[in-house]
This record gives sequence, C-alpha cells and structure tokens, in this order.
Amino acid sequence: MSELLLGPLIGGLTHDTAYLWGRADRPGTLHAWLGRKPELSDARLAGTSLPLAAETGYAGVAVAGGLQPDSRYYYALTLSASSPNPGMEEFSSFTTAPAPGERITFSFAFGSCFRPESPEGGRIFHAIDEHRKADNLRFILLLGDQIYADAYQHNSIGKIACTLDEYREVYAYTWSRPPLRRLLANLPAYMILDDHEVDDDWHWLDNNRRGGTIPWWDRLARLLKGRPRQERRLPLKRVQDALQAYWEHQGMHAPGFELPPQLNPSGQYGLDSNDPGSLAYCFTFGAAAFFVLDTRSMRVRNPRESIMLGEGQWQALKTWLRAVKEAYPIKFLVTSCSLLHPMWHDIPRDRWSGFPGERDRLLHFLAANDMNGVYLLAGDLHSSHAVYAELFGSEGKTIPLWEFCSSPFEQDANRLARYTYQPLRSSPVKVTYRAFILHQVNYGVVQVDYSHRTRPHVTFQVHGKHGEKLEEVSV
Repeated sequence: MSELLLGPLIGGLTHDTAYLWGRADRPGTLHAWLGRKPELSDARLAGTSLPLAAETGYAGVAVAGGLQPDSRYYYALTLSASSPNPGMEEFSSFTTAPAPGERITFSFAFGSCFRPESPEGGRIFHAIDEHRKADNLRFILLLGDQIYADAYQHNSIGKIACTLDEYREVYAYTWSRPPLRRLLANLPAYMILDDHEVDDDWHWLDNNRRGGTIPWWDRLARLLKGRPRQERRLPLKRVQDALQAYWEHQGMHAPGFELPPQLNPSGQYGLDSNDPGSLAYCFTFGAAAFFVLDTRSMRVRNPRESIMLGEGQWQALKTWLRAVKEAYPIKFLVTSCSLLHPMWHDIPRDRWSGFPGERDRLLHFLAANDMNGVYLLAGDLHSSHAVYAELFGSEGKTIPLWEFCSSPFEQDANRLARYTYQPLRSSPVKVTYRAFILHQVNYGVVQVDYSHRTRPHVTFQVHGKHGEKLEEVSV
C-alpha cells in the first residue's frame, strides 16, 4: 500500500483556497478531506491531486477551494478514496486568510537556512510550533536554503547532489525531521529558493542559460578534497534537475506565479532560454500584500552582464507595486538575500550589493513612486538584523524603508557580520542605520497591528532556538 513519504504540508493559503501537498512512495492520488470538527466527523472530500507520477517524484497538490475567509478547518491528506476514520488520530488544522483588504491584526514567522546537524535536527521548529500555539502565528515564510544539496557531510547521501534522484533524497532526509514535519502540517508555509537548493553561490554564465557555475574557491576546495568532477561542474542538466526537485517540493504548492516557468506536459522543467518565467509569486493576507521575489533562478553574471531578477520579473514587480500602493497599507517584499545590509567582505558578490544596478533600480522605483509602507524580509546572512533607511521621495518627501532579516534556523551563525556591515550608499538613500544585529540560531516573528487609529504598527521580534525573545523593534 502506498504511503506519504513527506507531508502533509499546507502550502500557499488564500482566503478561500488551501494547497495541500504531499509526496508518496509510488503512484496514487492525494485526497484532501476537510471538516470543521476536530475529530473530522463531518469530513468531506474537498479536493484531489492529479495522478502522482514518477516524472514529478510522486509529489502532488490537492487544491481545496470554496472555503470561508478567516475560518479554521481540520483536515486529512490521504492516498485513499475512503474518508478518514474519525477519532483514530489527532487531525491537523489551518485557518484561512482574511478576505483581501480586511484589517485584521496577525503575526507570522520567517527564517531561512535549515541544515540539520544530525538525524535529531530541527529542534528549533518545535519552538516555532509552541510559539504558533501560544501566539496564533498564521503562517511561516521559508526564505531559502530549505535543503543543503551541496553539504555532503549533512545531507544523508554522503556526496554533493548532482542528479534528480539525489536532490530528491536530500529533500526526503531534510524534510522528514519530525519537528519540521509536525510544524508544516499545522502552519501554512510560503517558500522560495536560495542557492543551496542547487549549489553554493551559483549563477548562470549568460542569459541563454546553457550552463552555470559556482565560485572558483569552491571548485578548488572540492578538487583538493578529491571530490569527483561532476561535483565541481554545473551543466544545464544538473541545474534543471535541481530546479525540478525544487518545483516538486516547494514550487508546486505556491499560491500562483506572476510569470509561471514553462513546464512540459509531464510537469518537468524545460529551461528554455527564451522563457521569461520565474519563481516569483504574490499573495495577500488581509490588508497586507506580499511579493515573494525569485532572486536566484534568473541570475546571470559575466563580464558584460549582471542580472538578478530578469526583465520579466521586474515588470511584474513594478506592476504589482503600483497596484497595491493605495489598496494595501502594508507591503512586504520577500527576498532570499539582504538588500539594506551590505558587507565589505562580500567576496562572491552574492547579495544585492553584488548587483548594485538592480539594487538601485528597486530603490529608485520605491522613492520615485512614494511607496510608503514597504518592508523587506530577508534571510541568508546567518545572522539577524533590523536596518532602517530613508529614501528621497518626490517633492521633498521622505520614504521610510525597513529590512528585517532572520537566519539561520540550525547551524553556526556568522559572528563576523557585526563587524563587516557598511552603511548603504545609493543615490535614492538619504540616511540608513542598523537598529540591531544578532549572531545565533534564530527565527523571526512579525506582527501587523491595525488597532491603532493613525496607521498600522509593525513589530519585528527575533527568537532563539528555545523560543526565547532576543530582540525587538516596533515601527
């Protein structure tokens, strides 16, 4: 009998739809059963997946639609067409988002960089789960490096993943850590990739996307350690396999892409050089709007070009910003890497500071269009921080901009980040300062509070591996 290897996972959630994801060990179909009673005595079949096939790693999504806004549902995700047996287990649950534009106070968690140090890894997710229960966290943003395909000492396969089956194995190991699996069964998750889903600090060599590369020091280190040739190269097929594994585990349950990448009839990546599609997507939660940037899959660097987002994503982002400017008082730009926290020792030029033209293009657009209420959410740095900047708006206006960063979930923190920060210098920026920085295992929590008469208040907290509050800033 087939069974779930991973999941259930509550993917992209809207006010009326839930994307319930799972990965099985063989062909089958996912069935989503929903009810309003904890024991699911009122269970109804709310959605089924497409047939689970080997071409997509037996992963799939059952879409449950027609739900009520801001309402709790209990659910079961099964591989059987028979309804779940009430009372046989404690069923997981989720609460749908408020109706778009509704001013409801809410909190969510975010962070990045999960590399389990041992088979018992993932204990920080137990702390987040307890936080969810105590403070009613509504969802979590996972900002990249949900696996470390290149960390052969920690990824369970003893080598750097180079094939589709190997990338799938790393996901199966990393995501089967019990605290993470329990959390994702009860807390909706929005995900985006960073570099380690493919390889360390990787990028395309040109915009035809015929092949990629990793930094020379990684290639040299692997050569000196006697790693095989395929672990030092990044041909098109390897990137294609990595992004296919990403799609199967993270992409397919997103709520909807701005420019969906082209997939073949079997649901596999084509990576056509003329495909402008990216993994960026947007969603709303009440009166807050989120744009999740894809800062990785379109990156190109060579002596003539330095591209991070790609023109298609740029146009989608500008259109979105104009659309939400007045309609949503709070706007979050979700980025896997920091924009307002440049570091003088960023040798691989892997963050926004390594793409100054694109960074300044975004800041200029925010300033020129007087984009108030924008907050950046970032990961990747292996430290957490809050940085504030003021931009030169039109007609002498000042446009405030905050960046909140949280990482890593579980591995050594970057203790040098405190000393390598240099204030951002860019023509749209009037002034910038860092409110705090922490270098230890952590996760972030953001609260959006609409109870104040004048304007919404946003609070950012950083919590440690046991859930203890480490730092806070309120805007």
